[in-house]
Amino acid sequence: MAVKTSVPLISDRFSPPAAFAAQAQAAVESGVVDELLVWDQMTNFWPRQLWSPAESPMAAVLPDIDSYADAFAVSAYVLASAPDLGVAISTDAIRRGPAELFQTMTTLQNMSNQTATVMIGAGEAKQITPYGWKRSEGIKRLEDQLQTFHALWDATQPVTREGNFWNLRDAWMGSARAARPHVWVLGGGPKLLDLGTTYADGMAAIVPCVFPTPEAFKASVDSLKADLVRKGRDPESFDFGIWFMALVHEDQQVIQRALASRFFRWMAGIYGRLEMPVWRTEGFEPPLPDDWHYATKLLPVKWSDDEVEELLSKVSAEMASRAFVHGTPESVANQVQAYVDAGATWVSVCDILPIGLEPEDAQQGLARNIEICARLKAAAE
Repeated sequence: MAVKTSVPLISDRFSPPAAFAAQAQAAVESGVVDELLVWDQMTNFWPRQLWSPAESPMAAVLPDIDSYADAFAVSAYVLASAPDLGVAISTDAIRRGPAELFQTMTTLQNMSNQTATVMIGAGEAKQITPYGWKRSEGIKRLEDQLQTFHALWDATQPVTREGNFWNLRDAWMGSARAARPHVWVLGGGPKLLDLGTTYADGMAAIVPCVFPTPEAFKASVDSLKADLVRKGRDPESFDFGIWFMALVHEDQQVIQRALASRFFRWMAGIYGRLEMPVWRTEGFEPPLPDDWHYATKLLPVKWSDDEVEELLSKVSAEMASRAFVHGTPESVANQVQAYVDAGATWVSVCDILPIGLEPEDAQQGLARNIEICARLKAAAE
């Protein structure tokens, strides 16, 4: 069975929406891309002082990297022009109510001839805390999201149910049913994964920062499949997705410069291993305290210049090399294939190198990603 391929659609409010539609059309015409992956982000991972022409040539033409477009609106826009694509949207359990998310996802599913998937995580502080929400409520709200989705989908009468934060009182959203959107959990931890194997259609995690090797990923897949069996579910009907944090380019020198750069070493420092103590098992001292996790601690706009410099002083190019899947499209495809062989059923190569390239070179990012997808599809034949 061929792995399902997804390419990220990185949308911002500076670009004309027609550019997103053009990317979607290119993905359709390739014949090797199944879905677009759209990130529901409020702001990016980098402190503002690291976005300048001195750090990235793209900063000369892009005023900031924080002006994300709304993921759900963009998904509807691109599906209108490319309905033969599926769409996967990553979001959190906190910022949208479960009834509203149900309505949006069933609408998007009607727009696609493929599958509309929502990947729901417990949330990232940078998306939540500055806007008046509480990150600590993430897991309980995720439980509400998953349970409410099923209650509304299965309903033939108005629904009343008690949740952790959201209660339904005679909630009725009509009887319209076409294909059912898929609902996955996004992230890790025992509570989140238990909710996933109980209620979700799949899970997605990040490589290499969570699973540095295919063997580590396979161990997790085997454990989750056993959990699904214990719960009376078919493990072959459950998807195992991977986002690959990647740097893709034909020129190895370009990649080596990126790995040594302040811009990408920052990402390696905060995100290269999500559990900081793991760095020690690989022979490195963690750049941040052992209990520091980006999802609960990272607020990029609050970092001072001195704090940024202190972190960068602790992240070497070698550490950055371990924080990304990197290489030519052929090399990256081979690295991804190893995870497919280990049990991944859905993959998305999240190549972030283009935001550090010259603008003309950055435009080739989609073509590189499509080449990776083509190689993965060919390997399954």
